[in-house]
Amino acid sequence: MKLHSQAASNFALNLAVVAVGALLIYLGRKHADSTSWSGLLLGWLLLLLGLGAWLVGETREIELDTRRRLLVLTVRRRAGDDRRFPIPFSDIARIGIGTLGSRSEGSVYYDLVVHTRAGKEIHLMGGCAFKGRMNRDRMEALRAEFERAVGTS
Repeated sequence: MKLHSQAASNFALNLAVVAVGALLIYLGRKHADSTSWSGLLLGWLLLLLGLGAWLVGETREIELDTRRRLLVLTVRRRAGDDRRFPIPFSDIARIGIGTLGSRSEGSVYYDLVVHTRAGKEIHLMGGCAFKGRMNRDRMEALRAEFERAVGTS
């Protein structure tokens, strides 16, 4: 089984952050009060963060290889090299679900988290957009499928 992040969704999010930053810069450019100054600085911050995220352009691939008994996380970036993290099934203690955000903040993103026997936590989805990442039931189904394949329950 292979899961791929959605590069188009990541690009759309980066573009939205750049657009909001540019809008705040435009709206705060001629005013001298502290609120406009704050908006201008926030605009520059968002613009630079959006451009930086676009330049790095991370995508992820999660491969569950039952034949070789490996879970392989591949991280690709526009700037820099590709990195592969092979995790043998024997090193996995359990697989859990992590969350980012809260319902009161507007949205919750779920993530598959590998807990190794050495005590490390590896977040498989990181900051990338994956299909069904906001759906708890989908993440529970993926976690159960990974645990069945790995043999941890």
